[in-house]
Amino acid sequence: MKDLSLTQKFFICTVNEKGNFSSYDQIPVACLIAAGVLEMCMAKCVSIEKKRLSIIDKLPESMEYLKSLYDMIGQESTNRGKPVKAEKIVEKYTGAFTDKKLRELTDSIVQSMDEDILPIEKAGRGKCRPKREVLFDVADNLRIELLRNDLPSKDAIVFADLLDRAGRLKEYLSKYEQKELKKRLTEIRKNKEESAVKKTIRQIDGLVDTLVSAGSIFSEV
Repeated sequence: MKDLSLTQKFFICTVNEKGNFSSYDQIPVACLIAAGVLEMCMAKCVSIEKKRLSIIDKLPESMEYLKSLYDMIGQESTNRGKPVKAEKIVEKYTGAFTDKKLRELTDSIVQSMDEDILPIEKAGRGKCRPKREVLFDVADNLRIELLRNDLPSKDAIVFADLLDRAGRLKEYLSKYEQKELKKRLTEIRKNKEESAVKKTIRQIDGLVDTLVSAGSIFSEV
């Protein structure tokens, strides 16, 4: 199996058997958007300043599956003449009357993983579910990285945080493993020698709080 990105892995672990996100719970959708935004920030083509997003460089070809999200950030910030609030981007996906924009994003994610997913039906673009072995591989790799002795990667920390906020981490980690993970993250936050990681975690926490809160509003409507 090829290496998968943060957004691809999150999609694999949260999409339902019909290849969709539940219309009754928009928090996983908000977390999917957060994954895409954070991935682009790590690639230094999108910036986050005071929970506002702006385009700062071209989207790498390897991240073409995020182009619709990238373009939306660019369009919204251009229309306003300033960086766009992060929650406004989430509202475009969770507050719309149709799932057209979300489907455009998920279709692109699906198409980027053709070799790693199993179509459910030939009709209906984007209808898919992950192969079970792919799902297990992603979950096992996350478990190993989070609970090993040395410091987990930023990608693993973000992935676990997003799964937790989407209510899915418990599906892949035991209660003991979840407890150990939370203990580990607390240690990282308190460790003075890990200032770079702490800064990343604070930035992630702030952005994801904003995006998930926006998704929560539309889950309650």
